[in-house]
Amino acid sequence: MRLGIKADNLLERVADFLNLAPQPLAHAFFGMMASRTLMAGARLGVYAALADGPATPDALATRLKLSSEGTRALLDALVACEVVERVRGRYKLAARASRWLDPRSPQSITAFLEFNYAQWDWWGQLEDVVRRGQSVNIHDFAPDDPRWRDYIHAMYQLARLAAPEVVSAIPLPRGARHVLDLGGAHGWFAAELCRKHRGLKATVVDLEGSARVGRDIIANAGLAHLVTHREGNLLTHDLGGPHDGVLLFQVVHHLTPEQNVALLRRIRTALSPKGTLAVLEYLREDAETPQGSAPLIGLHYCLTSGAAAYTPAEVEGFLDDAGFDIHQSRPIRHLPLQTLLIARPA
Repeated sequence: MRLGIKADNLLERVADFLNLAPQPLAHAFFGMMASRTLMAGARLGVYAALADGPATPDALATRLKLSSEGTRALLDALVACEVVERVRGRYKLAARASRWLDPRSPQSITAFLEFNYAQWDWWGQLEDVVRRGQSVNIHDFAPDDPRWRDYIHAMYQLARLAAPEVVSAIPLPRGARHVLDLGGAHGWFAAELCRKHRGLKATVVDLEGSARVGRDIIANAGLAHLVTHREGNLLTHDLGGPHDGVLLFQVVHHLTPEQNVALLRRIRTALSPKGTLAVLEYLREDAETPQGSAPLIGLHYCLTSGAAAYTPAEVEGFLDDAGFDIHQSRPIRHLPLQTLLIARPA
């Protein structure tokens, strides 16, 4: 039987190499199945249950109030996705996956998997968005829309992974006292920056729905004495100042070139003469031929905000027009496809 399986896999690879099999079908069909399988493992509580120890399908089904047949099929699919292992009829979280899927892990991304249900719905509108040129605009939800909680908690989990690396790369002037975090939502990057610099406080400015969730995240972490949330639209909100630092993380791609330059000019006015602007952003390659998953990220931005991913040259142009000099540019290992730019007033 093992020889047969290996032969089948070899034939699949040969067929793919010779373009004998429809690869688009594989991407669409199996990609869809893998995504939804991983999402279901989070929503149905499978990962949390397996984090307590190995279990049989029947025992897991009883605990989670699921059908035995469905539970077994889901577990086998999760094995195929390499996040669950089967050993002598019992299933457990794979060692490499437990840090990401155990809800108690500080590296858990289960909230992001839950958020994928909202993103799944948004992608269901892709054809209409492409036809009309009008995005879903995920920032227009009412403040009490439950999708805000899913959205911000998902971003918070990603921020926890990258914050130590990002914060260590942000230089602030000696004796810095205040940073402004624009569109900072959960406020975790600002919080980590404040914990690193004694005496530093931060203000996060974001839309009401986002600020409500972020305020709770910071309060639950016991950091409300360091980070304050203010509700407002960063395009019109009074930025105050002078600030020793401003964080503009994953905001640029939501704005038009004109809006970016206008906002950056206001930021420059709000910064102290030696203040630091930190921009964290996905930057599209300058190359004419799209590579890897980058074009999919660009399409996601088009879908969810009607904006686009910008090239490094374009973002450098925004900063130059606004009177900034770029002092550093570095990729972030813990946030794939993200680049941190450090700039100061020219």
